Amino acid sequence: AQRNEQKSSMIRATPLIRQAERAINRNPQLYGPGPVARYATGIGAMDPLKGLVVCAAQGLAVGLAGGLVYNVVYGNPGLQAIEDYYIENPPR
Repeated sequence: AQRNEQKSSMIRATPLIRQAERAINRNPQLYGPGPVARYATGIGAMDPLKGLVVCAAQGLAVGLAGGLVYNVVYGNPGLQAIEDYYIENPPR
């Protein structure tokens, strides 16, 4: 008896798996090394560790810039509320 020649995965073929397999577009003209092959650029083309460091640095820079803008625009309203409370209710 000859087993199934196509051993794509170790997952047992259930109706859900078969349905998912049919949904995958395997057209080599659209996906693959053909005329419209998609190549990674930017952070996606970097080595994994370098890409992670660049992504983390950019996230940190955006977070710090956002925090600075918030403090400048809103003037840290939480701190102002605490100061107003102690002005109205001085400690004894």
